[in-house]
Amino acid sequence: YQAHGGLNGLKRALTMTPAQVVQDVTASGLRGRGGAGFPTGIKWKTVLDARAAQKYIVCNADEGDSATFADRMLMEGDPLTLIEGMAIAGIAVGATRGYVYTRSEYPVAIEMMRQAIAVARAAGVLGARVLGSDHAFDMEVRVGAGAYVCGEETSLLNSLEGKRGVVRAKPPLPALQGFMGQPTVVNNVISLASVP
Repeated sequence: YQAHGGLNGLKRALTMTPAQVVQDVTASGLRGRGGAGFPTGIKWKTVLDARAAQKYIVCNADEGDSATFADRMLMEGDPLTLIEGMAIAGIAVGATRGYVYTRSEYPVAIEMMRQAIAVARAAGVLGARVLGSDHAFDMEVRVGAGAYVCGEETSLLNSLEGKRGVVRAKPPLPALQGFMGQPTVVNNVISLASVP
């Protein structure tokens, strides 16, 4: 796992304060890939500043548009980079749980992500002490039923909670009241995989 210079981003994040990690992501100019191009750092800062007993990282991997396969290719071919990006996001905002929400039409990507999460847990990248640090972060894959609308972040969150996948009114923003009403970072696969 670490033999090829992997985990350098996560190792670096563990030497920084959460605010410094968020500042780095903000300074990088990283933006969402969902169409709106919302700055990732601003979303993360909102969640970092929110006070809550539990925060979440949700990866939107519900790639519903026709002939789009970037998310699938990344999850099948380089899932550990996505896991590392989600762990960094968790450390940055104080979230200890993460979910990759993807579509049932991606059986290979689902299986590869689940295997990679098991590998990451065994390597100490996920769990109660991320790489031996005081930071906890663990994650799992959740599979939607293929509803196109669940690619929109608030309907995705409803689906993740076991509700009907319908768009929520904003405000409140998911960054303040997202999954289970708690502060939640919702980013897509390419955004999170770019973080390391």
